[in-house]
Amino acid sequence: MTNYYEDSDDQFIDDILSNKQNKKINSKRKGNRKELDLAKIFTKRFKKGFSRSVGSGNRWSQTAYLPKHAQKVFSSDLVVPSNFKFSLESKGGYDGIDLNSIFSRGNSDLDKFLVQAYKDAKKCDKKPLLAWKRSRKPWLVFILSRDIEDINLDFRYKLIYNKWTGLALDEFLKLEDDFFFDSSVQVED
Repeated sequence: MTNYYEDSDDQFIDDILSNKQNKKINSKRKGNRKELDLAKIFTKRFKKGFSRSVGSGNRWSQTAYLPKHAQKVFSSDLVVPSNFKFSLESKGGYDGIDLNSIFSRGNSDLDKFLVQAYKDAKKCDKKPLLAWKRSRKPWLVFILSRDIEDINLDFRYKLIYNKWTGLALDEFLKLEDDFFFDSSVQVED
């Protein structure tokens, strides 16, 4: 039996003494792990609870029948504090996306991610935020350009893609807390 030992950078060590064929990387498990990693990043940054949504990735038709308050919680990949302004959509992997192609013809996979982030955010009355991490690369975020045009921070590096702005997550998280949280929303315990 082939044994795989994983670390946080998605590297796999194969048992070379085994004669069995290598197993494929479980993309669902990898996606779940990325969601958990993203939740930890946001929890550490804001000192508030962020967690992976129960059933994330398999509830497309189910959220339409949930009550409005439940839709706000379970419409995106991460459960966020009630006064957090964004719906967080997480994507891990998709290493085949060619970022060079977006300058000439766009990218249909990235477009699908952004549409999904937008639709999920609309369901829960929040702003869309897509976080994407390719294997062994830092996290990126895509936010609607209109949602950051009023802030007084000039990001050194950014990518404008249609109506979206792409940023390094670590730079994005340097924004002040009031950018991320709505002080007029009653925080639920």
